Amino acid sequence: MFHKTAISEEDEAKGFTQFYRWHIDAALYDLSPPKATTLYALNVPQGPPQIVVVTRYDDGTGAELPVPLGTTCPAAANAQVISGYALVTSGINTFNILPPRLKSLAIRSRVRYAPHPYVWMAPARALPTGLGIESEGLEPPLSELPEWEEVRIKTFPMSGYSGLKNPITGALHFQVHPCSVSEIFVDAIPGSKSKEGALYPDGAHLTDLADVRGILYEMQRPGIAPDLVYPHDWPEKDLVIFHNRGVLHGVVGASASTRVLGNSRRVPRCASVPSLSSTM
Repeated sequence: MFHKTAISEEDEAKGFTQFYRWHIDAALYDLSPPKATTLYALNVPQGPPQIVVVTRYDDGTGAELPVPLGTTCPAAANAQVISGYALVTSGINTFNILPPRLKSLAIRSRVRYAPHPYVWMAPARALPTGLGIESEGLEPPLSELPEWEEVRIKTFPMSGYSGLKNPITGALHFQVHPCSVSEIFVDAIPGSKSKEGALYPDGAHLTDLADVRGILYEMQRPGIAPDLVYPHDWPEKDLVIFHNRGVLHGVVGASASTRVLGNSRRVPRCASVPSLSSTM
């Protein structure tokens, strides 16, 4: 079971489901995140369009998201046979709705992903929203992971992988895979800038997993509010292309039928990440 708490069979029979995991398509070790993900719906289960399932956030807010039967999940291989429903939420919206103290933190911070992050997080349990991992000490020590090298570990800015601004619109993206982060580096606010109300104005290196995850959850949870999530209702032979460095996508629910998707990612030759020093 991936979640610490799961939807009961009784509630599932009533049409309730939960988020599986919000993520970006990325290895997050050695390889850089692709710029774009493409999904082609080779086969989609058929059903009356009025049938919906209700995704519960189960985080004490009472939030729910109706999702049409037939939407599905981007998965991590060239061809997938899966059941579930696909959701997308914008990193631009996530950044724009942050209060000033968290916007400042997002601009000044970098996240470091654990080596072999999916092996590292495998024993842990997810939050009911799918937006991160419970901090229960279930992750193995780094010394017990498959062999890894420091130089291959990935560290990226919080506010957009390929620079802090969208090259077309100039907008900032908050772009973090919440389940795989192990540390946060915060740069100090330059002396000429106001530090009033700022978090970690003198900079910080956060290594406590509970603190790291708590900060990321506070920053990312507003961005998956029901009115900010796009659930895609798949017609057969549909092609979807999304900006993998600018949106999170997630999985909810299950279906008695399966759907088959063709999946591809585009990785640029240049994968460098600019410094934050001139943007704070």
